[in-house]
Amino acid sequence: MIPIRKQKAIKHTNRKIILNIFRNSGVIAVSDLAKEVNLSKPTLITVINYYLKKGMVINAGKGSSTEEGGKKPNIYRFNENGGFAIGMVISANKLSGVITNLKIKILYKKSIPLETDEKFESVMEKIIALYSELIKKSDIRRDKIIGLAVGAYGITNTDKGEVIFSPHFPSWGKNLNLKEEITRRIPDEIPVIVDNHSRFQVFAEKVLGLGKGKNNIVAVQAGKGLVAGVIIENEIKRGNHYLIGEVGHMVVDPEAREICVCGGKGCFEAMVTTNRILRIAREKYKDYPDSVIFKGNGPDNVDIDTIFDASNNGDRLALYLMNDVINWFGIGISNIILVYDPQIVIIQGIFTKAGDYFIKSLREKINRVSLFSIKRETEIKYSKLGDNVGVLGAAAYVLSKYFE
Repeated sequence: MIPIRKQKAIKHTNRKIILNIFRNSGVIAVSDLAKEVNLSKPTLITVINYYLKKGMVINAGKGSSTEEGGKKPNIYRFNENGGFAIGMVISANKLSGVITNLKIKILYKKSIPLETDEKFESVMEKIIALYSELIKKSDIRRDKIIGLAVGAYGITNTDKGEVIFSPHFPSWGKNLNLKEEITRRIPDEIPVIVDNHSRFQVFAEKVLGLGKGKNNIVAVQAGKGLVAGVIIENEIKRGNHYLIGEVGHMVVDPEAREICVCGGKGCFEAMVTTNRILRIAREKYKDYPDSVIFKGNGPDNVDIDTIFDASNNGDRLALYLMNDVINWFGIGISNIILVYDPQIVIIQGIFTKAGDYFIKSLREKINRVSLFSIKRETEIKYSKLGDNVGVLGAAAYVLSKYFE
């Protein structure tokens, strides 16, 4: 039996516990609910009526009589469309958003292009416009929105809702209070959460993806940049200076010529960025003029998807390029495993399209440089959540805060 104290000071907590029972059940009668919580039936009926009025619980008809006969009980069920959450992510080149119901089902989604280092006022206008469009296109009442979460690229203080610094939007300056600005401008009084997008992405894996049932998860997003979300013992980790997850700036090759956006040399991010792969491909054109990655393109128009496909088909230049990046990925992820000791490392972003050669070779590289126990027990897998992972994670995080 779930213990519930009856003091008025925790009435809100009691309600949330009962709502979570509905959320995780099918249909349930008051008598069944009473077996799980130590509240009287009249008190439970009061709570149920509260959620019936809010539309989060629905009367599902009559249940079966007991063996002794008697009046059939009313049964109730959770209404997954009794409330809605909005999640957004501000990436380097687009603003993405979704609106979901209470079961994290997407009702509507949209992405809006952003210019390089677009000015803050312009981005804010797009955030407010997208917020309103998500609600309008979903055809729902505004008072049913339970919260908004926005993921930002860059170092983010979620306690204050500040973007401390974003390398993609240097014109925003430092310590910009994004939460305060959004709260002031949106037309509804709802909770607003701002955090680094990578934390929402790892949360999505925890509740919807490969991290289900796991306590310790690292999700690494790589492409033009590299960042990680970290969950340890079921808790998202941020750090004293909100730097946990900024693994792209660990140095994996101090002798490298690669200059990172942070100003350092040989950072993990700089060594595996898709920009570097494409640059090396162009530099190697004279040595591999017959490579399929140049077929119909020439050196200036080669793209990363072609390199991925060619590596899985044994093209010599593509294998050279991918083996180089696998080496640096192997070193970087091995370091991540040693620091965080996760059950699983989930690869997100463009490299999920790299195919079997990349993931199999990466596992082999990690096994060669890691401890024996890590070889056996740490999973390395591609995310299955696709491009919606960040916005889904943001919406799911709104729901988790509402139901906690």
